[in-house]
Amino acid sequence: MIANRYLLLSLSLLWPGFSFADWPQWRGPERNGIASDSAKLPDELNEENAPSRLWESIEIPSDRYGGHGSVAVADGKVYLSVVWHRDEPTETRRIDRDVLSTLGYRGTGSLSPALREKMEKDRMNLSRRLRGVALDEWSKNWVDENIDPKTKLALGSWIASRFKKGPAAIPLDIYDQLLKAPKEFTGQSEMAEWVKSQGFDPVIENQIIAAVPATEKVADDVILCLNAETGEEFWRFSESGIPSGRSSSSTPTVADGKVFAALSTKLYCVDADTGKKVWQAPLNGKKGPASSPLYHDGKVYLQQAPLTAFDATSGEELWSNKDVTTTNSSPAEINGIILANGKNTLIGIDAYSGATLWSVPGGGDSTPVVSGNTFVLSSRLEEKNLLAYRLTDTTPTELWSQDFLARRYGSTPIIYNGNVYYFGSNRHLCVDLESGETLWEKETSSSISSPLLADGKILIYENKGGVAALVKASPDGYESLGKTKVGALYCASPALVSQDLYLRTAKNVACFRFD
Repeated sequence: MIANRYLLLSLSLLWPGFSFADWPQWRGPERNGIASDSAKLPDELNEENAPSRLWESIEIPSDRYGGHGSVAVADGKVYLSVVWHRDEPTETRRIDRDVLSTLGYRGTGSLSPALREKMEKDRMNLSRRLRGVALDEWSKNWVDENIDPKTKLALGSWIASRFKKGPAAIPLDIYDQLLKAPKEFTGQSEMAEWVKSQGFDPVIENQIIAAVPATEKVADDVILCLNAETGEEFWRFSESGIPSGRSSSSTPTVADGKVFAALSTKLYCVDADTGKKVWQAPLNGKKGPASSPLYHDGKVYLQQAPLTAFDATSGEELWSNKDVTTTNSSPAEINGIILANGKNTLIGIDAYSGATLWSVPGGGDSTPVVSGNTFVLSSRLEEKNLLAYRLTDTTPTELWSQDFLARRYGSTPIIYNGNVYYFGSNRHLCVDLESGETLWEKETSSSISSPLLADGKILIYENKGGVAALVKASPDGYESLGKTKVGALYCASPALVSQDLYLRTAKNVACFRFD
């Protein structure tokens, strides 16, 4: 009896080691996006009553140089884990994915060979008289007529941009050749010689050679501890790591006086007050996971493909479940069961033995959110993009699902007062938790970042993090409470403690105060 077996134990161990006034882990004190009762948001948000910026930290890299991890806040300290990249001069050269991105490459696996051929032929045969607004309209029509809605979301703007470049765009078959380039060249001359030997057009040949840097990325595994009142650095833990790019976007977890952080090749445990290392454990799955550690009942759980459980005191690996093959979603816990969102399924795993208990439709980057014996997740699974389940003695029962088309399904929902609030996939949505009935919906520019709720209001990023929007958490209808500019990092999520909003920007960590 799964539900009964763990119910009493789970209730007695609910989030031990956390302060409920803080934001000590990914998605807040109860890992559900809801701030403590002491946290307050204003009744309205606009430029006149915008929160005051208290401080900005030292410069901290992001994206390909530092990922998109969010901050944790506990006991007057702000914590951030970063695989801190930097460029160093090197004799060797690489034509890697960063170089291809500089050259305008996008993966085209969703395009059939025939469609690729048609796209290239039409691009090369564009009339020279087709310019400006007329070219924009022609490109839009071509995409509408030839690309299916799902592929259009991912590649539509890129395809249109290639038409606007006309013959100057790098042909797709050249990207194919570059993807097969040797892994590494001993120097500039060897790299240039290889490029010249491919028979490229001289203009494109020079573009490629110019795009290959004379540097290489190196990285350190860093945990930062900042003063929550001033932004000054209390301490910095740093050890040599490996470059892992934007895939390393994990948020640290603070529990029982320790910080648990997943970085490029290791899971670290350090003292929360001093930064002194307590233990480290090798990551035996995918390097540089985006999953954020889950602390529960003296154990730390991490989705590193596989899902792995570590002893929180010693770092000993307790078990590993290879049924979990993804890393971007973070695990959650319900009644002694670890919920792991996989590729196309949501998997329930015994928190103590590591055995797989069940598997149901799901999958994607969203973290499951739990309320009682019910859990909800957003999913990239077609026709089931928002899913609700109720835990039973065997396989969970699906309560309902919502279907909508979007490019990304990474935002995590919030459950509040019997309703589900989903702010992602370019929509704001309120759904009845029991029935799945849509209570209100609004199209908007919210995408990856997950929202937070406090004081009966929801705060969410819009316009790729440039704006923080405030919405009333009510099923009665969509009610916007205003917006203000904050300049947040697109994929990271905010943290709220009392009246202080902590967020990551592209260059640092910042703190805003709501007066």
